[in-house]
Amino acid sequence: MSLEEHFIVPFERSFDAHYGLEYVEPARGRITVTDALLGADGTVSSGVYAAIAESLASTGTAVEVVPQGLVPFGLNNSTQVVGEVRTGQLEGIARCRARGEREWVWDVEIGPPGGPPSAIATVAIAVREQRV
Repeated sequence: MSLEEHFIVPFERSFDAHYGLEYVEPARGRITVTDALLGADGTVSSGVYAAIAESLASTGTAVEVVPQGLVPFGLNNSTQVVGEVRTGQLEGIARCRARGEREWVWDVEIGPPGGPPSAIATVAIAVREQRV
């Protein structure tokens, strides 16, 4: 099953598509920094980092739980911006740290490819039964 088959809303209509997230793998993605993603100080807005972290953790969870009839929901997102990025690309890599029956916890690092992270996040994803 392809990654897109797990999406309820077609990807091209999603918020992730709007800010330019491109999935490399379910828990790995990248964006090209554009002026639209910059805050008032000229650096990538902290919300962009939080959105990337949430999306990678949610999608990483979804590809495993949706086929089981379960649904992932964002529960908590703690994203810290630790560096400044103004141009280029950002790559996010999410690693699942814990898989509980009802909650998964992910660590996400986002930064220039091959460089140090410019943001570090911990994201908790709730896993629930799908209600019809």
